Order: sequence, then C-alpha cells, then structure tokens
Amino acid sequence: MDGGFAISTSIGNAFIAAILRSPFHSLLGDSFGVITVTGRKTGRRISTPINLAETAEGYTVMSYRKRTWWRNLIGGRGGELRVGGKIIPVTARIVDRPDEVRDGLKAYFKRYPEYAKFFEIHFDDHGEIPEELLARVANDRVIIQLITG
Repeated sequence: MDGGFAISTSIGNAFIAAILRSPFHSLLGDSFGVITVTGRKTGRRISTPINLAETAEGYTVMSYRKRTWWRNLIGGRGGELRVGGKIIPVTARIVDRPDEVRDGLKAYFKRYPEYAKFFEIHFDDHGEIPEELLARVANDRVIIQLITG
C-alpha cells in the first residue's frame, strides 16, 4: 500500500475471515465470502476471504494470477464457500487464458459496472470498455467460477 498505515495481508485476511464466520457476517454483505480449499501439495485446509458476485450457476470471483489459493481448485477440485452465514460446497472452473479472461471481464463489468472502478476500468462515451484496459487487467487476473449444487 502507498503511504500511511498498512495492515499485512495475512492479518487483514484473518480479520475479515473471523467476521464472516461470526454472527456479524451480515455487516460485510453477500459480496464477501470465505473459500476453504485443500492444498494440493500439503493436504492442509486453507481459508481465504474473497469478493464474489452471484451468478445463475453459483459465484464468480476475480483473483490476481500471482495468488496461489485458486490453484488448489484446478481440475474441478472442490472447496467450501461460506457466504451469508451458510456453508456451500463448490467446484470450480478456472478461466486463466488471457483472451478468455478478457472476454469474461467484459461480460462481468457490463453486468456489474459498479465493480469496474476497483480495477481502474472505465466505460467510454458509447458504454464500451477500451480493449487496452481489458487486456491490462486480463494479464494480471484469473476468473474463478464457483459452481454450487
């Protein structure tokens, strides 16, 4: 973080996860959850707070490509999602090819334009997103589609 006081990612994640596991989870709304996965190499359970958007099939999550938690879902491996006070079993479809991520981001931001600002994305005068902005974000991100049921 630039300037000022910064909380380490692990402390911040632990704090958010604790709220989401508590009776106060509604304070954060339904756009936050905790995903719990089993490490492919270690076999340990790993819990990570995530931002998510509900879809017809489940939820969509964006993550930086450099983060590692989502790699434990590759190949359709499952996990548990805690959202809205419920624990939901999920399987994942990982979208990591930059061209597919770009197309997914375009659809995501058209559906949820309020989230575009968090990615430094803006719409032009015709309501479109400049391709160079999408390409920049797509190179750094992956899309995780969490499928419920």
